[in-house]
Parts: sequence; structure tokens; C-alpha cells
Amino acid sequence: MLLIIITALIPVAILGWWIYQKDSLRPEPLPMLIQAFLCGVGSTFVTLVITQLLGIVGLFTYDLGSFHGVISTALFAAALPEESAKLLMLWLFMRRNPYYDEYFDGIVYAACVGLGFAGAENILYLVQSEDWLGTGIVRGITAVPAHFAIACAMGYFYSKRHFGDRSNVTAACILVVPIVIHWVYDALAFSEGIAAPAFSVVFNILFVLLIWRVYKSTMRRIDELHDRDQARMTPPPLPGQ
Repeated sequence: MLLIIITALIPVAILGWWIYQKDSLRPEPLPMLIQAFLCGVGSTFVTLVITQLLGIVGLFTYDLGSFHGVISTALFAAALPEESAKLLMLWLFMRRNPYYDEYFDGIVYAACVGLGFAGAENILYLVQSEDWLGTGIVRGITAVPAHFAIACAMGYFYSKRHFGDRSNVTAACILVVPIVIHWVYDALAFSEGIAAPAFSVVFNILFVLLIWRVYKSTMRRIDELHDRDQARMTPPPLPGQ
């Protein structure tokens, strides 16, 4: 069991350390990052409640043998409840956070929430898997980085909204963009079970391309907010300079 937990949390720790190192201008207090991570762990329980409610009203049935089943399950059993739960926990944590004073902080704290969820989910998957090591390796290079990247997107729009962009579009993007990315990600992952061998190859290629695109977009958002904070902290030139 200890090896399973370590394997599940290794990619979480790597990504958490990486985003912590990126926050080099004014690093957030470590206890606050741990609290955000625990909020992400707590979001797994909120997700279970939302998923149960959506299942009761018949929005999905876990039927992955049809196209409709894949699409509805990816949205209502994964993307919508998970991202809604993570945003709820992020909002509860951030609304009284005195250290939230930089653009990049939104990405840092959202990433910690996302990694908390990813770590808890990863442990559950590995405990239930007969080949926990293989599952851990695959999820360590796909699912965990995906949760991290999606959380960074949420934090990006969260900070834009918090620091002055009060448009309805930006407010909607805080939740809609993560849900759409997550929905497409899971739909492609679930589609392999209903696809003919030739189409399965196509779905796998699209899956890899999506991961690469999300990665590039994440790096761009991180650099953009990092540059904004650096510009805010750079004193204006003295007269005559």
C-alpha cells in the first residue's frame, strides 16, 4: 500500500515542486500551499456528491459502449462535477487569502487544488488496479499532468477576473474552459472502447495532440501572468532615464 501511495504521488510532487519554483518573485507561504492542496483533496468528496446527483437525474449511465454514452459520461460523470468541485474549493480558499496579491498566485493556488484532487484520484485508481505500477506510470504522464494543466487554466482566468477584468466572458471562462478541456480529454480517452482498430489509432493521435496543445497553452499562460507580475513590481524609470 505504501508503494502504491508513493507511486501515485510522485508525479503530483514533481509538478507541485515545479510550479513552486516558478513562483520566484514572491513565493507563497508553504502552509498556504498545503492548505490549497488539502482543499483539492476535499474536492474529491464534493465531486462524488455532484456526480451522484447528476446520475440520479439520468444525465449519464456509465455506458461507454456507445458514442452518446461516451460523450455524456465524459461530461456529466467527470468534467462537470470535477471542475465544479475544484472551483468551489478554490473560491472558498481564495476569498479570504491575504497572500493573493499577484496574478501568478491564481495559477499557483489553483494548481495546488488541482494536484490535491489528482493525488487523491490517483491513489483510488491505483488501489483498484491489478497492475498498479503500469496504471501509475500511464496516469503519471497523462491524467495527473492533465489535471495540473486544466487547473492552471482555471487559475489564469481566476486571476484575470480578480485583478480587474470584470467581463462576463472572463468570469464564464473560469469554469467553462476547464470543463471543455476536461470533457474533450475524457471523451477521447473513453472512445477507444467503441472505436474500430483504425479509428482507435486516430483517437490516440488526437489524444496525444490534445495533451501537447494543452501543455503549450499552459506554458503560455504561466509566462504571461509571470510577466505581468514582473512588470507590476518593476519600478518606473527616474526622470531623465
